[in-house]
Amino acid sequence: MKSVSYAIKFIGYALLIFLLVIIGTGGVGFFSTFANFPANVNKNLTGVVFIPKQSPLVVSFLGNPEEGLGSLLRILANQKGQERIKSALEELRDNLLRQTKVASLEEIKSWLGDEVTFAITSLDWDGDESNGIEAGYLLVVRNKSPQSVREFLQNYYSQEAASEETELTVEDFMGVKVVYKYPSSPNSTTKPVAAAVVGDFVVFANQLLVLKEALNSLQAVELSLAQDSNYRKAIASLPPEKIGIVYGNIPSIVAWINKKGKVVGGDIHQNLIVSLVANAKGVISHIAFSGLPSSVNKLPQFTNLPVTLSYTPQDSIAFVSGKNLKKFWQDIEESKLLPAEILKQAIYLLESEIKVNLREEIFPYIEGEYTISVRENREDDSLDWLLVKEKGDSLLTSHLDEIARKQQWNLSQLPFQDKTITVWTRVKAASGNKNTSVTTEVVGTHTETDSYEIITDSVDFLAEILPQPQGSIVESPAFRENIGWLAGENDGYLYFQWQKVYRYLANRFLPLRILELTFKPLFDNLQSVTVTSEGIKDGIVYGSVFFRLSP
Repeated sequence: MKSVSYAIKFIGYALLIFLLVIIGTGGVGFFSTFANFPANVNKNLTGVVFIPKQSPLVVSFLGNPEEGLGSLLRILANQKGQERIKSALEELRDNLLRQTKVASLEEIKSWLGDEVTFAITSLDWDGDESNGIEAGYLLVVRNKSPQSVREFLQNYYSQEAASEETELTVEDFMGVKVVYKYPSSPNSTTKPVAAAVVGDFVVFANQLLVLKEALNSLQAVELSLAQDSNYRKAIASLPPEKIGIVYGNIPSIVAWINKKGKVVGGDIHQNLIVSLVANAKGVISHIAFSGLPSSVNKLPQFTNLPVTLSYTPQDSIAFVSGKNLKKFWQDIEESKLLPAEILKQAIYLLESEIKVNLREEIFPYIEGEYTISVRENREDDSLDWLLVKEKGDSLLTSHLDEIARKQQWNLSQLPFQDKTITVWTRVKAASGNKNTSVTTEVVGTHTETDSYEIITDSVDFLAEILPQPQGSIVESPAFRENIGWLAGENDGYLYFQWQKVYRYLANRFLPLRILELTFKPLFDNLQSVTVTSEGIKDGIVYGSVFFRLSP
């Protein structure tokens, strides 16, 4: 029977041996300043020739591992954080070395090259779900010395051959010498690993068949991801400078996460490619998504900052700005993609927090420019919200007034500065031991300018932003710097301060807690996330994400 848990072990034996060992052996030098910081490189993957084109996921790191990973770590953590990460990695390194019986770290360091690629090549490596589901895993590592690699593998496998629990075979496959280690009996603790040295690369797989498929992809180029038209088009569309690349088929990744041997709904080509770029302030992810039902080109909607952002206070912990929220949410509702599902869950959580049904009562009325923002209430542990939208054929405020009347709320027209505002209030009764008290609660308030409707949950909040807030988000040096790393022509922004937003979402969205615990050193130093989309061209949706990290 195949063991699903072995996926984790293979990744540990393979990826971490060649990445984390280098991290651990870099010593003090690993944390020092490098002349070529940040360690972006201008080249594409070459080891991708081994990857079958149907592979669900490919993750690659480019550049010198010591310099590149060292430079990246410097921006992922402050000095105290670096020591914590270094300690954790050293402990993990030592455990891995004990388990894999690698005697000399220098043997690895001497031949490890400037490209490391990990791939999930299939959802079930033998295609037989009756004996369990186990994905095919492949690790492709560029080497600086094929002879050093062969000596390393010979020493490693000679130790394994001495074990009574291990069988070792060597065969010639398509002119390549393949070494395969596998358990001698069903009760053996040995885990299968196949390896081969092919020119400037050493290739590892969790099964012999997986390795043979990789060699087939090298020989029959039409089988390789390197020749896939979707992959080549996506790679060519992204900036050349990068430290890493992630490429995947979304439906297949979802199936892998759910431990499925096949993609539900058949062969769906919805591919995502992400290039990672490091700079002194954080990490930029350039994203290209292909496989939409429609390939209609769509130019970005903004060439300048949305005007509605000028009403958004600097102390906002999150906001989204754009145009035609009605159409955008219709697309999200119809989508079955994982990012859309995550966004739906986030909206549900926000609705429960602010007690407003955004999807039914707000979104359908926003077809022009808009910004929705939230900030922490200064008096209690809650969130204040603000919506600024461009006026259209029908007023959203008129619709909301009708809803307020149906709820039997009181609507009051009040003079405010040089305007008239509408305040929605409701009466609340609270019973004590002897007396019953009656209080009036403000549910929301709104007003208009010549071009915009402004709606919020607090008269005090409204007072702070009229006629315009003192110190809006567009005047924030940090926000200006964030968007300076992203495309100026875009469809608006999604922005949130990670540490503040996380505490509201963590207990309500379990996958977020798992993600945070998995990448804790990164998230501990993550200040903010700024996301933008950049239109559609030739059937590819483009976007960027800037992760701002602590200095």
